[in-house]
Amino acid sequence: MHHLRTTLSALLFASLLTAAPAGAQPVATPPTIATFVPADYPTAARDAGREASVELEVTVGADGRVLDARVLALVGDGFDEAALAAVRQFVFAPAIKDGAPIAARIHYRYAFTLERPAPVVAAPAAVVSGRIEGRILSRADGVALGGVEVVATSAKGGVHRVTTDESGGFAIDELPAGHYHIAISALDHAAFAQDEDVIAGEAAEVTYRLDSTAAREDTGSYGAVATIEAPVREITRRSLEGEELTKLAGTRGDPLRALELLPGVARPASGAGTILVRGSAPGDSQVFFDGAPVSQLYHLGGLTSFVNGSLLKSVELFPGNFSTHYGRKIGGVIEAELRDPLTDRLHAKLDLNMIDASALVEGPINDKTSFAIGGRRSHIDAWIGPLLRATDAPVAATPVYTDWQAITTYKPDSNNRLRLIGYGSTDELQVVLANPSGASTTRDRLGVDGAFHRVRADWKRTWPGLDQEISVTGGKNRFAIEVGGLLGGGIDAYEVFGRADWHATASKYLQFAWGLDVHHTIGDVWYSGPQIPQVEGNPDKTYRGDRLNEVHVDEKGGTWFRPAAYAEATIAPVAPLAITAGVRVDRFADIDQTTVDPRLTARYTLGATTFKGGLGQFSQPPTEDESIPGFGNPGLRAQQAIHYGLGFDHKISSRMSVGVEGYYKSLDHMIVAGPGGMKVNAGSGRIYGAEFAGRWQPGGPVSGLVSYTLSRSERNDAGMWRLFDYDQTHILTVASSVKLGRGWEVGGTFRLVSGNPETPVSGSIFDADIDSYRALYGAINSTRSSTFHRLDVRVEKQFQIAGHPCAGYLDLQNAYNRSNREGTEYSFDYRQQNDIPGLPLIPSLGIKGEL
Repeated sequence: MHHLRTTLSALLFASLLTAAPAGAQPVATPPTIATFVPADYPTAARDAGREASVELEVTVGADGRVLDARVLALVGDGFDEAALAAVRQFVFAPAIKDGAPIAARIHYRYAFTLERPAPVVAAPAAVVSGRIEGRILSRADGVALGGVEVVATSAKGGVHRVTTDESGGFAIDELPAGHYHIAISALDHAAFAQDEDVIAGEAAEVTYRLDSTAAREDTGSYGAVATIEAPVREITRRSLEGEELTKLAGTRGDPLRALELLPGVARPASGAGTILVRGSAPGDSQVFFDGAPVSQLYHLGGLTSFVNGSLLKSVELFPGNFSTHYGRKIGGVIEAELRDPLTDRLHAKLDLNMIDASALVEGPINDKTSFAIGGRRSHIDAWIGPLLRATDAPVAATPVYTDWQAITTYKPDSNNRLRLIGYGSTDELQVVLANPSGASTTRDRLGVDGAFHRVRADWKRTWPGLDQEISVTGGKNRFAIEVGGLLGGGIDAYEVFGRADWHATASKYLQFAWGLDVHHTIGDVWYSGPQIPQVEGNPDKTYRGDRLNEVHVDEKGGTWFRPAAYAEATIAPVAPLAITAGVRVDRFADIDQTTVDPRLTARYTLGATTFKGGLGQFSQPPTEDESIPGFGNPGLRAQQAIHYGLGFDHKISSRMSVGVEGYYKSLDHMIVAGPGGMKVNAGSGRIYGAEFAGRWQPGGPVSGLVSYTLSRSERNDAGMWRLFDYDQTHILTVASSVKLGRGWEVGGTFRLVSGNPETPVSGSIFDADIDSYRALYGAINSTRSSTFHRLDVRVEKQFQIAGHPCAGYLDLQNAYNRSNREGTEYSFDYRQQNDIPGLPLIPSLGIKGEL
């Protein structure tokens, strides 16, 4: 007779732990099987004596029924279909949080094994029972886990329960001989399951080590789900998730601000609101928001990003050698992924601080549909403007921003998910600059106005061994700038971005990924003012008033159509080695050019260490303003880069890891200013360096990260090599967070960064053509500003009001009020100069809560 052995492998279950009252511990248990349905053993496989294990991802609803199930790695021989059919009929005792059932997602390993005939042993007396004894420990630190319930369920349905003692020990006596399913639930640890055989007259000695799970704020029931990922197609992927997204000091709880702390990310100028990846210019890297490119990461002024952080599932940085899935950029890629709305009940969240206020409402519509809607509005304009004017600051600014997000998710069955997503952002910034004499004129006024609003629809479909995702995103962008009395310009554009991706698992040795994407922009562009000189590498930013431009390109001429296709294959000829080779083809219709970019990465895992390397070509078309007739040069070609990378990652424990990587980038056909100011592809560049990353992931009282980057970025646009404007040789970041107990948590982030390159001013001459003085400069970027250093501190206290979780927090940016120099301002004749300081100490005191 044959039988089936099943192994429940719930590596991580949904984030069940949220804020608790002082001194209390949240009660959390994972789902356990209440009704088991055996699978039909595939006849051909049984007759051939074949066995297999099918890895599945199972979503269990708050009622204990299976909402979704899919095979993670195709096995074949009919095992996948048989396992799916059985698991979809399972009924669970649902996961419990604070006494209430919630939805959770687990991994389930369905093992098909053939029963071996037991040897016939003659015995003078029939011994029919056995024993299981052992200890339960935490895998992270080896600490014994006392007070943990151990449940042994026999094949006939008999249940035996015991609780571990202070040493983590347990023993279950008088067990009838046979097969048992062991299930263990422990607070702050992932659900654990294992199958054991009890032999009559013998004691089975076991030691079970449980993985810890981090309580993840604002991610809901599906926030801490472990998945078996598709093959890693990038040489380096740095992810932030869970508590790291909202708990790092100096980020004001903003997940995307935390990106600035990762290896390979340079420090932007205060208030710049840009991301600088591995010595590249801000425009050389792309931000993707749930799969669609966005033109901005932060609101104007760089105080916060444009999305409510509690809606983000994860944020990933690919600093180089990224997959063929991504294109049109030569720097790096940032991918911010939205989570699905919560489905257990209606939730309402509010966050109010000194900078802005945000609200979020989410919950189920029915058993297949859920929604989330959120919004935010700044109110810093109510007090920062009057404060700056009262202190006679050289800059008076009144920033105002808003953003919104709306999500509807529909899951008609376990294999399909449809979503409709809307999001948008508006910014308005008025800046008044005081000249050195203390007076202010219309020429010292700067006005910036920007907005974008989008709607996205996507469909995800899963078959055994094949995943598909199709999405379409469309919307309008608006950006306008006016410098009083000097220049003005802007763009009104409609954008459509569509993509279709497929991922197929042929076997455990071979996987494929392929897809299409298209980015189409139709815009109305206008500009009035002097010719704009090259910005990077040019210390003279003087606008020549005798060279006026008046440009207006309407929708008929302002069209940028850029389709692309990609394909790649991952081959794993032996278990430790995985090689991914791919190619991406891009078409840039506005400049009539097609590019073909081949890429290759390899990973070799040896125990806890993974060695990695990559080589690839990347292409980036000119920006809209660089190629439009009358303002730019329609004859420009795409800029190109070749990325080289080599390094390793080492996992010290389940929570601690380190990584080292060296890289080199060769840049060609870079766009620079040619004769007469016309932009041409005459520049080149090189970027090289090394990065160190250390992570101590959440899951205990202490978490943090350490990153160090040694980098050099150079350009050649006039026959001589020079430092890039954004070069920063040394970048050190240390961040940590400590849970003190009773709801208190403190954290700090310290950054030490080389000063930015500067071009010295040696004197000045009077230019009668422009009726103004011109500076005489030394060698470009031959000096540096002073070293930057800053400490940010965050303190948070969790509590409850009428049973609702709340938290008060204080986030201090630049806690010791370091006056970091961001640049130099000169008098009209360049004889006097003053330092331009960065942001001073900025406190953000706030409170947040959930209903």
